Amino acid sequence: MEGYVIRTPTAKATWTLIGINLVIGLATIILQYADPEAFNWTIYSFAAIPLYTINGWEPHRLITSMFLHGGFIHLVLNMFALIIFGPDVERVVGRARFLLLYFISGLVADYAHAYFILQFLPYRQFLLAPSIGASGAIFGVMAAFAVLFPFRRIIIFMGFPTVAPAMVAIFIMAVLQFLYAFFTPFSQVAYAAHLGGLAAGLIITLIYKPSLRKLAPEF
Repeated sequence: MEGYVIRTPTAKATWTLIGINLVIGLATIILQYADPEAFNWTIYSFAAIPLYTINGWEPHRLITSMFLHGGFIHLVLNMFALIIFGPDVERVVGRARFLLLYFISGLVADYAHAYFILQFLPYRQFLLAPSIGASGAIFGVMAAFAVLFPFRRIIIFMGFPTVAPAMVAIFIMAVLQFLYAFFTPFSQVAYAAHLGGLAAGLIITLIYKPSLRKLAPEF
């Protein structure tokens, strides 16, 4: 695969994560309409709360929040991105290291979101607003893809579909997340979390890369 020896041919971790996300996500979305009170209890019991993140309270929320989604589109977009980027990254780095990359990126995303609110937003009540979704972890996987396959062409959407090499596309997305974070601070999208996950994925993959085996050139 583009010069790398494959470590994990089946990408089972990626498909397992997608399956778990779909089951929990769809159940939560159904609950939102069937029993709004139970839905609210679920969100406030298992979402990441920035104040809790900063103070180290109920750390299980940092993991459980990654499997909750606020709506069907939110869930579908995240899983679509994981389908596009996850399998090839997992095949190259291996199952265990892929899972480490995924969850560390998600954890860093939560901390980036919490400290961004603490440092840059004037309204402290946002520190109690629940945060959910796998986007931070998936941005880490996207960064890994850009490091491993920098010249592979991918499609990104910036109001219209654009085809570009992975390293260019991911760089553009990183710049957009930065601009959105600072110029749309009251958005419901946690752009700082995306940046945190992206940075974590980039660093982790650069640490992995020297140990990845390359295929011998053919003559």
